[in-house]
Amino acid sequence: MTSDVTPLKCVLCRRPLGHVGADFAGKQIYRCSECEYVMTPAATSESAQELYDDPKYFDGWGSNLEFDYDQFEPAVHQQVQQYLNFIQQHTRGKSLLDVGTGSGLFAQLARQAGYDVEGTDLSKHVSETLPVKAGFRVHHGTIESIKFDRTYDVITMLHVLEHTTNPLSTLERARDLLNDEGQVLVVVPNYHSFDTRVKDLLSRFKLKNRAYKHLALGHHNYVFSINSLKALGQAAQLEVVYHTTTQPAWRSGALHRVFENFELATWCWIVYRKSRQT
Repeated sequence: MTSDVTPLKCVLCRRPLGHVGADFAGKQIYRCSECEYVMTPAATSESAQELYDDPKYFDGWGSNLEFDYDQFEPAVHQQVQQYLNFIQQHTRGKSLLDVGTGSGLFAQLARQAGYDVEGTDLSKHVSETLPVKAGFRVHHGTIESIKFDRTYDVITMLHVLEHTTNPLSTLERARDLLNDEGQVLVVVPNYHSFDTRVKDLLSRFKLKNRAYKHLALGHHNYVFSINSLKALGQAAQLEVVYHTTTQPAWRSGALHRVFENFELATWCWIVYRKSRQT
């Protein structure tokens, strides 16, 4: 008996995805063996909009609904400062679009450091509150749906790409919004991290109470590695100019630094550049 269900295909190579299993909540998990990323079928746009439009989504993670930066936990400031230091070290130019700006703390610190900053967010709470609170423009919607009236030297996607419904179209749109030789910085969880490998193994053999909970598939649609991010950049016609893995700034020790040497740390960082030929 044959199935009439069309198998899911890789957004990059169009090959059928292999089925890994399901997480503790029943989310189905698929992997492309060629492009080395993991995904789950994305929620409907209505469900996603409902998730991010709820102001409570931003209440926690060391921050607060009022976006009172002085009251954010020190670990949040430490992490955002790491982002800013990285941007200053690995990119050039001063016009910056922060995609999925969230609380806006990174954009605010970048603005204080001399960047000409704008943001985007799916949340109405963010797009309506931040411009008044923090003083910079925040476009509402996905980067693909927004009509911009300018281009940028730097586009940041700090823990954003894993939330998208199509990371390729997101990066392609970012490329179109870059000035010549502009850069896109992406930070995402690392599927090949030591921590994820161990938890995957435990999940596979049913030794973890909540199988694959670490992939956060309730709101993450994709999980990447450095290799899959390289493939994604190539498909989007962007050059990779730098990549690494690191631990979060607030959780880094000697053992973690060893993981970084082998690209086994928790987060992937990659810088793409728009070439003059694109």
